[in-house]
Amino acid sequence: MKKILSFSALLIIFLLLLPLTVLGQPSVPVNDTVKLEEVTATKKFKILNTETNQISEISYDDYIFGVVAAEMPALYEVEALKAQAVAAHTFALHRMVTNADKDYDITNDFTVDQAFITEAKAREKWGENADEYIEKIKGAVAGTKNLALTYNGEIVLSVYHAISSGVTEECKNVWGGSRPYLVSVDSSGDKLSPNYLSEKSVTAAELKKAFPDITFKGNEANYFKNTQKTPSGTVKTVTLCGSEIKGSAIRKALDLNSACFDISYNNGTFKFTVYGYGHGVGMSQNGANYMAQQGAEFEEILCHYYKGCKIEEIY
Repeated sequence: MKKILSFSALLIIFLLLLPLTVLGQPSVPVNDTVKLEEVTATKKFKILNTETNQISEISYDDYIFGVVAAEMPALYEVEALKAQAVAAHTFALHRMVTNADKDYDITNDFTVDQAFITEAKAREKWGENADEYIEKIKGAVAGTKNLALTYNGEIVLSVYHAISSGVTEECKNVWGGSRPYLVSVDSSGDKLSPNYLSEKSVTAAELKKAFPDITFKGNEANYFKNTQKTPSGTVKTVTLCGSEIKGSAIRKALDLNSACFDISYNNGTFKFTVYGYGHGVGMSQNGANYMAQQGAEFEEILCHYYKGCKIEEIY
């Protein structure tokens, strides 16, 4: 009985160390720029719920709270939560301008924008810890209200991810466009995360099912060849039975935690050893928490992950 209780306690802690949703942002456009003067003061954000197709106007405080609650574990340090609040606000402002021709400012679809949950949903998720976590996150939001990241008079495209490979990735290596503030920086604290390393085993039959357009032939051990990686370790391309495939496509097809992986083969099974969690660009949430644990304040965290940026009060 004691072993069962111990396992349950560990499981709860493990779940609390992950966001309530898995951050996506796999197809962020990187060629659009948003000038600071294009941003107008707003007390509310128009959020499109992609499940119901309904648009709701949500106050600044409630929206930023809902994003932080959904995107970053409440167990994280307050300064990390503050950094997340500023990044979430900045991202929403960027989307507000680029979506000016739409009826909404931003969606709640975490695969392209930011996740969002209501306080009631957060309370349900956190159970007996709800009061403590809600007060903690609301304090982080209040302590950074109206602050946003800028770069040379532009609103930053403040993408973020759960855990890097130990070094964040350059924007151009993931989405094909370049941003001077989305460059590779050290995030070695990520290697200490219990969720840093993951493995997935795939049989040859499962591999063929995942890639139906590939003509599989020859020795299974030689299916994968010529893996090309970025300096951060992200797989750019790999040759699968003569066809060149992007690492991001392999990640999606096999549901890997990131596109930073190694491949090995043994007795009919391909093992993917995966490093980090997410696309690897911008702020590492786990890395932000590690920096906060070392005494860094949110300004230092943000300026580390978004190089050359300033933190300004927008309204």
